[in-house]
Amino acid sequence: MISVTKKKIIFSVLEVLFVAVVPAVLVILNYSSWGEEAAHFKIAFTGVLLLFVVVFIVKKVILNAYIERARQTLTQHKADLKVETDAGKRENLVNAVRRGQMFETVLTYIFPFLLLAGLYVLAQALETAAVQLTGTVGLIAASMAVGFVFSLLSAREVK
Repeated sequence: MISVTKKKIIFSVLEVLFVAVVPAVLVILNYSSWGEEAAHFKIAFTGVLLLFVVVFIVKKVILNAYIERARQTLTQHKADLKVETDAGKRENLVNAVRRGQMFETVLTYIFPFLLLAGLYVLAQALETAAVQLTGTVGLIAASMAVGFVFSLLSAREVK
């Protein structure tokens, strides 16, 4: 079994910070504004597009690996359930399979739901700002590059 080192944890946290948090904050800072009342939050069309890109990249870079490991665990639990004869262990496996299937279902539907919610917001916020978009995309790319470096450092940490 591979143990997790302190460096791996730090590198993983920094990867998430630079791949997910910093780009989302950049988009919100550059493309959102508060209206006259605090209840009126507005985000520009290009900001919504950039948030879609950030969510897609986070899903591809960070979540897909986690989802794949969860699916492999679920498959293993299902295989173990077919051959297990002990009632207590069977009950634990049944509960683990239920949790795994629920988790997989939620992950299957959450991204299409986020896409539809984003498209709804996008349809209401049709504005453009090409110069600001270029600068923000550049900053996001730089942040992603830093996250990639920390991801490589994290991948090298095996104890």
